[in-house]
Amino acid sequence: MARAFLLFFFLWVQCAIGAMAADPFAPIQERESQFRQEKQLQQLQRDQQINQLRQQQDLGRVQREIDNLRNQPNDLRNDPRATTTVQPSEVDRLQLDLNRLQNEQQLKRLQADQHLLQLQKQQSANVQRTQQQTNEFTRQQQIERLQQKQKLDDIEDEVRRFNGK
Repeated sequence: MARAFLLFFFLWVQCAIGAMAADPFAPIQERESQFRQEKQLQQLQRDQQINQLRQQQDLGRVQREIDNLRNQPNDLRNDPRATTTVQPSEVDRLQLDLNRLQNEQQLKRLQADQHLLQLQKQQSANVQRTQQQTNEFTRQQQIERLQQKQKLDDIEDEVRRFNGK
Protein backbone atom coordinates (compact mmCIF):
# COMPACT_ATOMS: atom_id res chain seq x y z
CA MET A 1 0.00 0.00 0.00
CA ALA A 2 2.84 2.34 0.84
CA ARG A 3 4.36 1.64 -2.57
CA ALA A 4 1.09 2.42 -4.31
CA PHE A 5 0.73 5.60 -2.31
CA LEU A 6 4.33 6.60 -3.10
CA LEU A 7 3.81 5.81 -6.81
CA PHE A 8 0.57 7.77 -6.81
CA PHE A 9 2.27 10.72 -5.06
CA PHE A 10 5.17 10.62 -7.55
CA LEU A 11 2.74 10.55 -10.49
CA TRP A 12 0.78 13.43 -8.98
CA VAL A 13 3.97 15.53 -8.58
CA GLN A 14 4.92 14.86 -12.21
CA CYS A 15 1.48 15.94 -13.41
CA ALA A 16 1.59 19.06 -11.25
CA ILE A 17 5.02 20.01 -12.63
CA GLY A 18 3.83 19.36 -16.18
CA ALA A 19 0.71 21.44 -15.64
CA MET A 20 2.71 24.34 -14.26
CA ALA A 21 5.17 24.22 -17.15
CA ALA A 22 2.47 24.09 -19.81
CA ASP A 23 1.56 27.52 -21.13
CA PRO A 24 -2.21 27.81 -21.56
CA PHE A 25 -1.66 30.50 -24.21
CA ALA A 26 0.78 28.46 -26.32
CA PRO A 27 -1.78 27.49 -29.00
CA ILE A 28 -2.82 31.13 -29.36
CA GLN A 29 0.78 32.31 -29.57
CA GLU A 30 1.55 29.64 -32.14
CA ARG A 31 -1.40 30.72 -34.30
CA GLU A 32 -0.34 34.34 -33.99
CA SER A 33 3.17 33.42 -35.04
CA GLN A 34 1.85 31.48 -38.03
CA PHE A 35 -0.34 34.43 -38.99
CA ARG A 36 2.64 36.81 -38.81
CA GLN A 37 4.67 34.38 -40.90
CA GLU A 38 1.93 34.15 -43.53
CA LYS A 39 1.66 37.91 -43.59
CA GLN A 40 5.43 38.27 -44.01
CA LEU A 41 5.46 35.77 -46.88
CA GLN A 42 2.59 37.61 -48.56
CA GLN A 43 4.50 40.88 -48.15
CA LEU A 44 7.55 39.25 -49.73
CA GLN A 45 5.47 38.13 -52.70
CA ARG A 46 3.99 41.61 -53.16
CA ASP A 47 7.45 43.11 -52.86
CA GLN A 48 8.70 40.70 -55.53
CA GLN A 49 5.90 41.72 -57.89
CA ILE A 50 6.47 45.44 -57.34
CA ASN A 51 10.19 45.01 -57.85
CA GLN A 52 9.59 43.05 -61.04
CA LEU A 53 7.42 45.84 -62.45
CA ARG A 54 9.99 48.46 -61.48
CA GLN A 55 12.76 46.46 -63.15
CA GLN A 56 10.70 46.09 -66.32
CA GLN A 57 10.07 49.84 -66.44
CA ASP A 58 13.74 50.63 -65.87
CA LEU A 59 14.86 48.12 -68.48
CA GLY A 60 12.34 49.51 -70.96
CA ARG A 61 13.62 53.05 -70.40
CA VAL A 62 17.25 52.03 -70.95
CA GLN A 63 16.26 49.94 -73.98
CA ARG A 64 14.60 53.01 -75.55
CA GLU A 65 17.76 55.01 -74.94
CA ILE A 66 19.87 52.31 -76.58
CA ASP A 67 17.44 52.18 -79.51
CA ASN A 68 17.74 55.95 -79.88
CA LEU A 69 21.51 55.60 -80.01
CA ARG A 70 21.23 52.84 -82.58
CA ASN A 71 18.85 54.89 -84.73
CA GLN A 72 20.94 58.05 -84.78
CA PRO A 73 21.43 59.16 -88.35
CA ASN A 74 24.78 58.18 -89.82
CA ASP A 75 25.57 61.78 -90.75
CA LEU A 76 25.30 62.70 -87.05
CA ARG A 77 27.70 59.89 -86.16
CA ASN A 78 30.21 61.16 -88.71
CA ASP A 79 29.78 64.81 -87.77
CA PRO A 80 33.17 66.15 -86.57
CA ARG A 81 31.39 68.74 -84.43
CA ALA A 82 29.66 66.05 -82.37
CA THR A 83 31.11 65.86 -78.89
CA THR A 84 30.95 62.08 -78.77
CA THR A 85 30.73 59.64 -81.60
CA VAL A 86 28.94 56.40 -81.01
CA GLN A 87 30.23 53.39 -82.84
CA PRO A 88 27.77 50.60 -83.64
CA SER A 89 30.01 48.18 -81.74
CA GLU A 90 29.60 50.31 -78.60
CA VAL A 91 25.83 50.26 -78.97
CA ASP A 92 25.96 46.49 -79.49
CA ARG A 93 28.03 46.11 -76.32
CA LEU A 94 25.51 48.17 -74.37
CA GLN A 95 22.71 46.01 -75.77
CA LEU A 96 24.55 42.85 -74.73
CA ASP A 97 25.09 44.24 -71.24
CA LEU A 98 21.40 45.04 -70.97
CA ASN A 99 20.40 41.61 -72.28
CA ARG A 100 22.76 39.97 -69.78
CA LEU A 101 21.20 41.97 -66.97
CA GLN A 102 17.68 41.00 -68.11
CA ASN A 103 18.65 37.33 -68.13
CA GLU A 104 20.22 37.63 -64.70
CA GLN A 105 17.11 39.33 -63.32
CA GLN A 106 14.86 36.67 -64.80
CA LEU A 107 16.97 33.92 -63.24
CA LYS A 108 16.93 35.69 -59.86
CA ARG A 109 13.14 36.06 -60.08
CA LEU A 110 12.70 32.35 -60.75
CA GLN A 111 15.03 31.47 -57.88
CA ALA A 112 13.18 33.86 -55.58
CA ASP A 113 9.81 32.36 -56.54
CA GLN A 114 11.16 28.88 -55.87
CA HIS A 115 12.55 30.00 -52.52
CA LEU A 116 9.21 31.55 -51.54
CA LEU A 117 7.41 28.32 -52.36
CA GLN A 118 9.90 26.43 -50.21
CA LEU A 119 9.32 28.81 -47.31
CA GLN A 120 5.56 28.41 -47.64
CA LYS A 121 5.88 24.63 -47.50
CA GLN A 122 8.12 24.82 -44.44
CA GLN A 123 5.90 27.31 -42.70
CA SER A 124 3.84 24.86 -40.70
CA ALA A 125 6.80 22.68 -39.76
CA ASN A 126 8.93 25.10 -37.80
CA VAL A 127 7.72 28.65 -37.46
CA GLN A 128 10.84 30.09 -35.83
CA ARG A 129 13.26 28.55 -38.32
CA THR A 130 11.05 29.63 -41.21
CA GLN A 131 10.96 33.15 -39.76
CA GLN A 132 14.77 33.28 -39.68
CA GLN A 133 15.00 31.95 -43.23
CA THR A 134 12.43 34.48 -44.41
CA ASN A 135 14.38 37.32 -42.82
CA GLU A 136 17.62 36.09 -44.41
CA PHE A 137 15.89 35.75 -47.78
CA THR A 138 14.57 39.31 -47.50
CA ARG A 139 18.07 40.64 -46.81
CA GLN A 140 19.49 38.61 -49.69
CA GLN A 141 16.82 39.97 -52.04
CA GLN A 142 17.57 43.54 -51.04
CA ILE A 143 21.29 43.06 -51.69
CA GLU A 144 20.66 41.48 -55.10
CA ARG A 145 18.27 44.26 -56.08
CA LEU A 146 20.81 46.90 -55.18
CA GLN A 147 23.45 45.11 -57.25
CA GLN A 148 21.12 44.81 -60.24
CA LYS A 149 20.09 48.44 -59.91
CA GLN A 150 23.76 49.46 -59.89
CA LYS A 151 24.40 47.46 -63.07
CA LEU A 152 21.43 49.08 -64.76
CA ASP A 153 22.56 52.52 -63.62
CA ASP A 154 26.03 51.85 -65.03
CA ILE A 155 24.57 50.88 -68.41
CA GLU A 156 22.29 53.89 -68.37
CA ASP A 157 25.20 56.20 -67.51
CA GLU A 158 27.14 54.90 -70.52
CA VAL A 159 24.14 55.39 -72.78
CA ARG A 160 23.73 58.97 -71.53
CA ARG A 161 27.43 59.60 -71.99
CA PHE A 162 27.09 58.54 -75.62
CA ASN A 163 23.98 60.66 -76.03
CA GLY A 164 25.86 63.62 -74.67
CA LYS A 165 23.25 64.23 -71.96
